[in-house]
Amino acid sequence: MAREAIEAVKNAEEEANAILQEANQASRDLRKEAELLAEEQYNKIMGEADKEARDFRDKALQEGEDAAKPIIDRGSEEAKKLGEISDQDLDSAVNIIIERIVNVNGNS
Repeated sequence: MAREAIEAVKNAEEEANAILQEANQASRDLRKEAELLAEEQYNKIMGEADKEARDFRDKALQEGEDAAKPIIDRGSEEAKKLGEISDQDLDSAVNIIIERIVNVNGNS
């Protein structure tokens, strides 16, 4: 009877050890699975954040280009008009400016 009790205790201990090993393995597996899931979520969130940042940058660049276009167009038109001024008109403008400077200073 004592021998049977010792066998029963021994079997119970072995069973308990097996249960502990299974629990430890299950714990490691769950932790590994949680880490993988966390990494996937992190990568997903970072990917979405990168996309939002690129979209925001692209939108800001487009708004800047849209705002600058009329100014650039107007400057190009004015530069073209200045380039079309004839030499005679330039000489006339220079003479008018010289006349005003000389008359104002009285050095003639």
